[in-house]
Amino acid sequence: MIVALLVTLVLAVVLGHLLAAWFSARRTGLPLKQAAYFTGYVGAGAASLLLLSVAASVSGLIANFDATPPYLMRFLFPHLVFTLILGSISPYGRRLALGLPIVVLIGLQAFRIPVELLLDALYAEGIAPVQITYRGWNFDILTGLTALPVAWLAAHGKISRTLLMAWNIVGLALLANVVIVALTSMPGPLRLFINEPSAGFVASLPYIFIPTVFVTTALLGHVLLFRRLQLDAKSAELRHVRV
Repeated sequence: MIVALLVTLVLAVVLGHLLAAWFSARRTGLPLKQAAYFTGYVGAGAASLLLLSVAASVSGLIANFDATPPYLMRFLFPHLVFTLILGSISPYGRRLALGLPIVVLIGLQAFRIPVELLLDALYAEGIAPVQITYRGWNFDILTGLTALPVAWLAAHGKISRTLLMAWNIVGLALLANVVIVALTSMPGPLRLFINEPSAGFVASLPYIFIPTVFVTTALLGHVLLFRRLQLDAKSAELRHVRV
């Protein structure tokens, strides 16, 4: 049941990426054929990420936690850096930031609610440690719970850019918190949380998708919202200068 839920969430997130790519491509003026190519490239990238995650997990290399830092951290760090680059300075990130309605950029973070429920179910089954759930030190569910109300406020012009920026910063901080808690709950020399089970389960299939798909998607959403707010601010400044 838990595995089925996880796989369903992974497929839903990947489908969401494809829909976002298509929608943003069309809204930013790409012709039908080019929009299809653009979406295809995104699909190929998503498939590559999934295959890389599977290969790393099946190989067993990332399950070796004796090194400092552990191989899992070495595997995940490039994913986070790539996501930051993709969202903040790449043409792809710019197209998504401009092409997607701001309510979508905010509301997509609601996917963190089922992810947090999944983590809680993993804890109940004795697979995940309590500290990476909302029963412990993971407060990430707050971002998911507030995403739709904040999106509604943005859609009706009832929230300022400053408050949106603050909400995004807090959400990013909560994401960073759970990543740090998870990393320090894994076996090895960097472990701070010594209760069992450890968080090393994410090195195995299908749990490897939790960091490689869910964490990177949440991070990308925050980066894109920052970029959208920045682009909107520049656009407003230009209009002011012209006037």
